[in-house]
Amino acid sequence: MLLLISEFAAYFTGANLLMEYVISNAMVARSFTSYLATIYGVSDSNSWRIEAQCLSPGYNMLDLPAVALIAVLTMCISYSTKVSCRVNLVITTFHMALMGFVVAIGFAKGSISNLTHPDGFAPFGTKGVWNGAALVYFSYIGYDAVSTMAEEVHLPSKAMPRGIAGSLVFVTCLYCLMAASLVLLLPYTQINMMAPFATALCEKTGWKWASVVVRIGACIGIVSSLLVAMLGQARYFCVIARAHLLPSWFARIHPRTKTPLNASIVLGACTSIVALFTDMHILLDLIAIGTVFVFYMVANALIFKRHVRRGETSPWPTLGFLLSISCIAIGVTTYWQTGEGNATTLALGLTIGIFLSLVFKALFPMVSYPRKGMACPLYAYLGGLLYLPQHLPHGLDLNRGFCKVCHLVVFGCDFLPCLQLTLFP
Repeated sequence: MLLLISEFAAYFTGANLLMEYVISNAMVARSFTSYLATIYGVSDSNSWRIEAQCLSPGYNMLDLPAVALIAVLTMCISYSTKVSCRVNLVITTFHMALMGFVVAIGFAKGSISNLTHPDGFAPFGTKGVWNGAALVYFSYIGYDAVSTMAEEVHLPSKAMPRGIAGSLVFVTCLYCLMAASLVLLLPYTQINMMAPFATALCEKTGWKWASVVVRIGACIGIVSSLLVAMLGQARYFCVIARAHLLPSWFARIHPRTKTPLNASIVLGACTSIVALFTDMHILLDLIAIGTVFVFYMVANALIFKRHVRRGETSPWPTLGFLLSISCIAIGVTTYWQTGEGNATTLALGLTIGIFLSLVFKALFPMVSYPRKGMACPLYAYLGGLLYLPQHLPHGLDLNRGFCKVCHLVVFGCDFLPCLQLTLFP
């Protein structure tokens, strides 16, 4: 029975992880069409899409450029990993040079008064800052994809941590510099949401050529991001199949290209279908479900592994604890969503969860301990604290059906990593 539950949990977690990649890649591919349209001066990106009258709204704008981009990248990653990496290196080098140009122009031509004009430095207060950070969270999806290349790099035990940590720090700093340069060029109330940097450069400097170059750079950046994500999703699929949670056919490596050809083609086709039909706002609603649910399941698995040893300890107290604390989290966030909850509600739910965690830890001590240097970091606690409370008030609309109900449950359970990974170092 326990083995069956474990297999189902592993399968469900893997399915959510793959769903996250397919949906996020489809959204990035559709955004490519929007940016591509701006290069030719077309403000309405739907003019590059075909409307299908027979389909429901939200699924009736067929995006053929997005499908073509996914098809080209699928062929690229199927042909050779080394070639894909070289293409990505060239694209990234050009993109980095372009972002450096934008940052330099922003700080040279911008005005520091824009940071306080027209409504002060933080016009939406602390809550607005946290809400914005919760939305930016989407931009950090995909760094785990680098870990899927461990079998294809030299000395992965050293190269992978350095690559992931280094790129994360570098991109975070670059993200802050790009945001600062944009606000220095134009007050936030005048920023064009469709093409912010291109419009800001054109209006501030009068260089129309710079505006076109920035739009081209945005398209190239999307291609680079999508290429890396598609490399990662195929290898996730391959590993899941290798664990016999999917047919072994998906885990086959092509003898000539040395790539997971079957997994790459199947996931490329799935991503193309989603990108062809589904509007971006629907995809955005779905993305966070898979991401946060995977974090939630990892936290559960971690606590279970440390407190249960097969043949020595009973798994049911641990499962009961995990279920109880998850129910508390769901209850608190449901109450919050009704509009009656406030900071006191969150504090009360957090206090009850911490109390239950301490009681469980006292009654059922750990039977296995993490190796030195492998304890859970605090980032999951901070990430959950950032993402859940500030995203719920504006991120949910129960009138939009099952998708939003899933948001409620998954975001509610995201309290679990906060509690567990803090109390069980």
